[in-house]
Amino acid sequence: MLTSNFEKQLQTFNLKEDFIYGKQIDNLFIGITQTFISTIIKSNAISVRDNAFFSLLGQYDFSNNLSFGSNVNYNIYSDDKQLAINNSSVFNTSAYLKYYPMQKMSFTPFLGISRNEQIGIIDNGPLYGIEAILDNYNFNDFNLFSGFKFQTEDIAPRKNQIINFRFDIDKTFENDYHNKLLGLYSEQRKDFYFNTDSLTMNEFNISKNIQSRMEKRYSFIDRLRMITSLPGLILDIDGSLDWRTIDRDTRYISTENISSSSFDTKVEEFKINFISSLLYNSNWFNGVLRISFSDREEKHRAKFINGAKEIFYEKRDEQEKRKNNNSKQITLSGEGTYSLSSFDRISMSIFHRKLMYDTPSELNYDDRDELLSMFEIRYFRNMSPFLNLFTGLQGSINQTVYLFKERSANNNILRVLKLIAGGDIHMKNLTSKTSAEVSANYTVYDFQHLNPNLKSFSYRQLSLRDSTTLKLFRSTYFRFLGYVKFSEQGDFDWEGFSNNPVRYLDERYAEPTIEFRFKYLSFAFGIRYFSLFTYLYDNNIKTINSTYTSTAPLSEIVYSISNTLNLSIRGWYEFINTELNQNNELANLTIRLNWNF
Repeated sequence: MLTSNFEKQLQTFNLKEDFIYGKQIDNLFIGITQTFISTIIKSNAISVRDNAFFSLLGQYDFSNNLSFGSNVNYNIYSDDKQLAINNSSVFNTSAYLKYYPMQKMSFTPFLGISRNEQIGIIDNGPLYGIEAILDNYNFNDFNLFSGFKFQTEDIAPRKNQIINFRFDIDKTFENDYHNKLLGLYSEQRKDFYFNTDSLTMNEFNISKNIQSRMEKRYSFIDRLRMITSLPGLILDIDGSLDWRTIDRDTRYISTENISSSSFDTKVEEFKINFISSLLYNSNWFNGVLRISFSDREEKHRAKFINGAKEIFYEKRDEQEKRKNNNSKQITLSGEGTYSLSSFDRISMSIFHRKLMYDTPSELNYDDRDELLSMFEIRYFRNMSPFLNLFTGLQGSINQTVYLFKERSANNNILRVLKLIAGGDIHMKNLTSKTSAEVSANYTVYDFQHLNPNLKSFSYRQLSLRDSTTLKLFRSTYFRFLGYVKFSEQGDFDWEGFSNNPVRYLDERYAEPTIEFRFKYLSFAFGIRYFSLFTYLYDNNIKTINSTYTSTAPLSEIVYSISNTLNLSIRGWYEFINTELNQNNELANLTIRLNWNF
């Protein structure tokens, strides 16, 4: 597969290329993967970011039980921003031996070298490790999958390491009960260079300091599925425990210049999740009802440095403790589809969530409760083999309550109501999809009468969309894509349910094109139009505030070079006008090449 995509939108240029190739020649397999991503942003200055990855793999099978292979990996990242890791590259090459002592079990030890460059410093060292896989092994009606990986990149003075172990065990009891147990342990260490102060550089005779980020995780999940005696009714129960620690460690610290920012930190996280689902399927109704509960605790602390003053440590530790938090979340949701007849059906969904967020620190006032309730109901009608219609209603209420007076000014309730309708036509020479939506959003603050800076507001919008394709002649088509949006924002009084409009937006988009289709080639040309007008209200009189219009000739070419190779080119040249009568011109181009082997 070869994919090449170039896009220019406004002042941003994006290029992405992917290449994947694999070939089996008797007992020899060769695989190549390459990805290149480049982004250029032109503003007052030019910003460039590039990322490239290349991988080459070769493997020879001596027998069904023994294979030998080698691979090369190269990854480079470049960014012109002034960051500590704005330029880095990793080059690895290794050889491995894959051994199958028994069916569905393999061991793969590997050994190689690594060249790692970061902010101009190159480190070399050995790369070694082992992978072991037990794939879907069956014993006593238990199915077992297990995987283990150990990898060390010893690029002194740095060291990167990965340890992963996971297992899945599942069994079906009497065809009515299915239980699956999953376990995971992972440990990952990454070392990074960063700039340091001159005192530390002179004391330890270094040019750059090193920080290690070590993450450990333990996770256990149990999943149970029960097929009940009622036809079509299934019960699912999932439970999980998850522990995670993130440890940051600075290699060189001068005790002569310690401040509160010198101390490293450690984060501990513990999560409990429980989900229970009830599923029902029949000829006339399909639905699911789900309840879930999660409890998450996060602790932050500073790590003490021998020889440091206690006052600095206590200050940093207090800063970290402010981040400690505990959150509990309960969710109830459900959705279903009911068939009234072969032509009519109704779909319904509900969602309710309560979040309780607590912070033990007396200096953190972010404690809050949140309630979110959502619903949707839609009606679908199949009028004929060519025409389908739908209408629906959506609504939600989101309430946020901060528990302490320091943040309680943000207490608010957001209410949203939407009415939607539309339909689609599928005929021999005509395909069309049309929809309309009317929405109203009301945000009301609890204490706006005490704070003049708080104002409840409303946001209302009417949106119309259309997408149509009409066959004019044998190979000539008319296509239209467009929408209009009318939006109004204003100050709002919930008790009197009155609105004082403040701002009005008129947004329109249209793209009519004529398309010519041939056997391997299609060509389209037309007009792309976009406008955005904003108005302000003065004593309920609407006056124009800003205008933006863009008109552009548009063309698109799609060429099927072969059954596997496809080229698409799309471009438009904009003539832009604003309320200041500033005329700008802007070119936009998208080139996409897909090659499927």
